[in-house]
Amino acid sequence: MNQTTIDQLLAVLPRNKTIESAVSGLFFYCADKPSKAVSYIQEPSICIVLQGEREIYLGADCQRFDNSNLMFCPVNIPLSMHIKHASIKNPVIVLSMKLDLAIIRDVLSQIPTTQPMTGSHLGIKWHLDDTIMDAFERLIRLLDYPNDIDFLSSLIRQEIYYRLLLAEQGNKLKQLVVSGSHTHRIAQATDWIKAHLDEPIMVESLASKCGMSVSGFHQHFKEITQLSPLQYQKSLRLMEARRLIKIYGTQISQIAMQVGYESPSQFSREYKRLFGVSPSNEL
Repeated sequence: MNQTTIDQLLAVLPRNKTIESAVSGLFFYCADKPSKAVSYIQEPSICIVLQGEREIYLGADCQRFDNSNLMFCPVNIPLSMHIKHASIKNPVIVLSMKLDLAIIRDVLSQIPTTQPMTGSHLGIKWHLDDTIMDAFERLIRLLDYPNDIDFLSSLIRQEIYYRLLLAEQGNKLKQLVVSGSHTHRIAQATDWIKAHLDEPIMVESLASKCGMSVSGFHQHFKEITQLSPLQYQKSLRLMEARRLIKIYGTQISQIAMQVGYESPSQFSREYKRLFGVSPSNEL
């Protein structure tokens, strides 16, 4: 990315917090100091480290991201981010853009079908080529021209999706919007789990909702999220609980029940195992 664009961002971005820009669905995070691993739910999105590097922990897997690659999250994914090296002179800048499935479908409908839909494994790490980065840079530069954002941002997004769909791993994005694909079905399952956090998961029922066998559902679910359905639900429950505790404070037992825990002691144990602190120490 052009250094001038980086300097313009550094002049306006607040430090060590995530903000949504004037371009809807386009977020930035700028860190000027190292951080411990932070757990959160990454919404379906494309994420790019514009400067510096960060480590992403997904299940037991750890991957390092810099400006030579992008992170593709097709579904809501519970993950942890660790920034080891950042300073006031050399901050880390991360961009994320929410996926707009309607625009992706529209762009896909206008691209001649030249590749078969192969494989369901969705690695989150993609090579970032210059054509994709150039389009993102033009989207960022729109922030200097607020009167142009409404009209031009949608056009640039279309180009970004066009470039992604034609990229080496483009079939992974196609599968997200093609009804009946494994990815589309697992996305429906993760949406259901998120909307019913306080309910127990019946894997057989969830697989049936997705039109998949139990074994096939387990396989494709773990390929996409790196977690089993039960592990995925637990991570979402705990991350939602942490968000609620930070907002509402002392109602820990009530929050535990709200996200589906019947046992406060089990909730505290699993919370501390994931975040390294007990719920009460978050207050």
